[in-house]
Amino acid sequence: MSRVYRLPKEMRAQLATPMGRVFSGEETWGEEFEKLVRESPVVVTVGDRVTDTLGSMGRTPDVQVVDGFERRKKRKPPSVPYARLVKVKNPAGTLTAGAISGMKGAFLGKKPVRVQVEGEEDLMAMLAIAMAPVFAQVFYGQPGVGVVAVKADVGAKARNRGMLAKMGIAGVR
Repeated sequence: MSRVYRLPKEMRAQLATPMGRVFSGEETWGEEFEKLVRESPVVVTVGDRVTDTLGSMGRTPDVQVVDGFERRKKRKPPSVPYARLVKVKNPAGTLTAGAISGMKGAFLGKKPVRVQVEGEEDLMAMLAIAMAPVFAQVFYGQPGVGVVAVKADVGAKARNRGMLAKMGIAGVR
């Protein structure tokens, strides 16, 4: 069985705060958001709706992390192409060793790649930011708020590696 790392209760409030720039409502179709999506050399999406949103803008994410749910309701898979599929198991409120390994493999292999999560993908945004190349842009959904865009720069990567370390996950690169 894969090692399971649980989110400490004291970190829940920290993760409720968006880790980057929030685009809500019509802003996600605005000029600034579209430019960010278009000009990012590497794009990572975490969430089914976010993946579909970028796909409908004509941008296939290089790495897309989905779980087949939106706000805990089953939905049809994003209609965004991918060349490779990585399947991982990851229960809610956790990150498993298998999910960590799957994300690492997603960044190392052929793109575009879909990481299909059996369970919940929410915490995988932390992994995506920590593992993405420094020039990548990570987009994830913030329920009831909008799309959060995070440039995986040195500061964002260090912040997320620190949060992962608080969960007992060390050495994420």
